[in-house]
Amino acid sequence: MSVNSSTPQRVQFVSLISPNDKPLYIQAFDLPSIDSPDSESANRFLKYNFLSHMALDIFSSPASLSLREQQQQQQGESSDGVVLLFIQDDVTVYGYETNNGLKIIVGLESGERVASESGVNRDLKELFHLLHKCYLRTIFNPFDGLLKEGVESEETIQSKTFERNVGKIVSQWND
Repeated sequence: MSVNSSTPQRVQFVSLISPNDKPLYIQAFDLPSIDSPDSESANRFLKYNFLSHMALDIFSSPASLSLREQQQQQQGESSDGVVLLFIQDDVTVYGYETNNGLKIIVGLESGERVASESGVNRDLKELFHLLHKCYLRTIFNPFDGLLKEGVESEETIQSKTFERNVGKIVSQWND
């Protein structure tokens, strides 16, 4: 599922934000090791957290709504709701908002853009589709307890299965 065999853009982070704009999950994928945290790793994680909140600001901004609609009209049906939000500090940030308001944000290392004149790359749309599917499987799993009385919980997702599945999706993309 890589973008281009010569220069694939690696996933730097994945974030899921609730419909009420509460971070449910933020995971960095380019940190050396979670067992031996250092200041550089901590700074990168904070940077991705900040970029996730910047993306959230773009999702909620009335001015950006028209820009996102314009971008989707230019791309037509090829985007399926995946939009380029911004490029900051060598990270290209794409976003997708589901019908119920869940926001999925993915930061890719800057390089050759995944979005082209003809629309968003099919692989990128597939990445967002797989992440959304993974989220749905997790919240509807009765053993995880993330779905309470038919309403999604606003608690952060702390499921080892979810983390492992997201890790698999990202490693497939990065390979």
